[in-house]
Amino acid sequence: MKTRPGRPRDLTRLARALGLDRNPLRRATDRAEAWIRAGLLAFFLIAGPMAALGAGHWAYHAGITAAQVPAAPTHRVKPAALQQAPTITDLPRVGQGGRVWTGAPGEGTGPSARAGAVLAVVMTLAAMALALLAVLQLALAFLSRRRLAAWEMAWSRVGPQWSKRRP
Repeated sequence: MKTRPGRPRDLTRLARALGLDRNPLRRATDRAEAWIRAGLLAFFLIAGPMAALGAGHWAYHAGITAAQVPAAPTHRVKPAALQQAPTITDLPRVGQGGRVWTGAPGEGTGPSARAGAVLAVVMTLAAMALALLAVLQLALAFLSRRRLAAWEMAWSRVGPQWSKRRP
């Protein structure tokens, strides 16, 4: 395949692979499908991170405001010369996370606000990806119906010429 002067070969291959080249054999529905795929991908790459950051920001601030606890009353503690070393049962287990912050003696404080923010980001990206895939499937179903109707119309014009018996 010859490329135009000044146009990189890789860019031409990418355009051809995506169906965005000016091939005269491509049907209009094929070109529409290629543009829909490119548009949805661009939308996901641009709007996805913005929506995820917004959801993470919202979840982080909601977690911070919900986690604010009134300060505990202060009291004096006598220093102990020797303290007992923590035993293996005092250490956090594998499923509990690496660092445990405790509030009152023996009580954990639960997950931090950052965990909620990360979960919100991941869930937003996943929901957005699923929604865009659903839009893509609907568009492809519509384009397939149009493509099949065009093939049927073309065959109705050409089919009788092929089915005639020649002497």
